[in-house]
Amino acid sequence: MDIHLQSFGARLRVKDGLFEVTVPDLSGANHHVVDQFATHQVQSILLQPGTSVSADALLLAIEQDTDIVVLDRFGHPQGRIWTARPSTTLEVWKNQLAMSLRPDALRFAKSWIEAKLHRRIQFLQKLKNYRSDEKQALIDKACSELSDYLSRLHVVPVHDHNPAAATIRGLEGSAGRVYLATLSRLLPDEYRFEGRSARPADDMFNAFLNYGYGILYRIVERDLLLAGLHPYIGFMHYDGYQRKSLVFDFIEPYRIWVEKTVFNLFAAKKPGQMHLTTILGRSDGMWLSQEGKKLLADALHERLQHKRQELDGRRFSLHQLLREESRRFAAEVLNWQHAAEAVEENMTT
Repeated sequence: MDIHLQSFGARLRVKDGLFEVTVPDLSGANHHVVDQFATHQVQSILLQPGTSVSADALLLAIEQDTDIVVLDRFGHPQGRIWTARPSTTLEVWKNQLAMSLRPDALRFAKSWIEAKLHRRIQFLQKLKNYRSDEKQALIDKACSELSDYLSRLHVVPVHDHNPAAATIRGLEGSAGRVYLATLSRLLPDEYRFEGRSARPADDMFNAFLNYGYGILYRIVERDLLLAGLHPYIGFMHYDGYQRKSLVFDFIEPYRIWVEKTVFNLFAAKKPGQMHLTTILGRSDGMWLSQEGKKLLADALHERLQHKRQELDGRRFSLHQLLREESRRFAAEVLNWQHAAEAVEENMTT
């Protein structure tokens, strides 16, 4: 489990060998909330502005190899505290950097995009079960086109990074346009939109997508950090100053969780004008109001916590699954050098 300190004045300390969290009653009624947790229960401690932690709690967390991540007020990871003892994190970073310069990196990145397309096809096929003959034909056509892009993507060689990455991005973009155009035509008329628009969004659907992707970016970045990976060392997206390239790469198969959540909200005709707002000093684009953010955040949280998916015979909530797959990827990166050396040795014998 995580200890996530986010309420103003919340504090973490140690009492009787346990982590103790106190959330103060700011009304003055002294109805403080106090919880205690055994150290073996806690996998990570997440700290946001307005909260505090004692040095004793930090030392206990370090002794127990508990991850300590400092977030900003939006929940974006800004730093991490770890032991001064040698750990696998530096070895993971070293291998991650070395991998980023090899074809193996693009092979991973391509597999994540393939998984994204495959899950989008599955989603459209599921929607087909609840549509009229005309809409079913529309979905069949889209799935056929997406399957073609998926097949072409699968055979793209990855030995030459720049041309391969450009080809992959081109196929991904073309497939994305087919997918979004299909989703638009499956929506009620008042919600239909013309293609993808990032911030600022040109329409309400993309405004919801943008905010949902933002939530997912924060979760993916945190899970990569907790797994010991460096979010700035990417495999396909270009590295650059303050560009979290690995987050942009690794998130691809999981975007579907946001897309399903947003589509279901619109199919149920829940979003309205009250869920949009203007940004001070800007007259362009659409942005979510506090009501809109809450509507989407609650629906996405419900999906991540309660929808379950199987992995190697075990069932995980989507939130648990993302963390588990982050850890497994970190383990692959950690063991990559040995695997690469074994392959090269086999090729020379």
